[in-house]
Amino acid sequence: MKCAALKFVLFFGAALLLPFSAQADEAQKPRAVSLDYCSDQYVLALADREQVIALSRDATDVHSFYRDLAEGLPQFGSTLEEILAYQPDVIARYWAGSGYVNYLQDQGYKIASAGYGYQRDVLLNNIRIIGHALGQEKRAEEKIKQLAGRFDKLEHLPRKPQLVLYLTPSGITAGKGTYVNDLLNLAGFRTMADEFDYSGWQQTPLEHLVSRKPDLIIASFFDMESNHNSSWSISRHGMVERMLKDIPTIYVPGKYLSCNGIFLPDAAEYILAELAKLENAEGQVAGASE
Repeated sequence: MKCAALKFVLFFGAALLLPFSAQADEAQKPRAVSLDYCSDQYVLALADREQVIALSRDATDVHSFYRDLAEGLPQFGSTLEEILAYQPDVIARYWAGSGYVNYLQDQGYKIASAGYGYQRDVLLNNIRIIGHALGQEKRAEEKIKQLAGRFDKLEHLPRKPQLVLYLTPSGITAGKGTYVNDLLNLAGFRTMADEFDYSGWQQTPLEHLVSRKPDLIIASFFDMESNHNSSWSISRHGMVERMLKDIPTIYVPGKYLSCNGIFLPDAAEYILAELAKLENAEGQVAGASE
């Protein structure tokens, strides 16, 4: 009897001597499903692989920023039936699932919804929301600190002299109040939208291109097979086609801009790195406004 009691004391005494972090690591972290490719990015950036029950079917598509991390992980159709079958501890979402999210909450499921928006504070808070739900608070805070530093650096860079046009295969451009225009401002550029004071997503105004041609074109989503610009698209207009040949153009992979997520600084840094390559190859981009 004494021997058994001694073994009990020694066992639990040794457990108490373990570092707290080692004991905490042994606790199983919540397991999650992600309903759309925007929430996929947060889960992939913050979760351990064994925490991921399933990601959306878009998680490995070309427009998914962290698609390399998604390789080999299960994907699903984000249906209510599948979620109930998986019985996850956490359901991460950005825009998907609005038709059944209230039902799941009533059934006791934990919903971690990333807030809508692209502003710095919104993105950093989304990291905190998803990180907390996944039991990855420490990783989330480290990510927040890193991204905040990168935002600070970008915001204090010298402003660029080039006037920039954003263009997609369908001829859509980004006006004031869109995350792409704010991204280009973050990278230090003045845009056509700033110059002519137009807002929202709209067809590129040809009359503005006639009166003031841009010094630099930022083109995106040209790498995605799903984008088929129609014969009526403004990007097929002869003047625009000539501009794409004659004006320095940076083609940004769609993964940087398809979801206004935590990789916003990556997108700005990518554009700046490509601009540096252009300038090194051709000298200062011609026609830059003073």
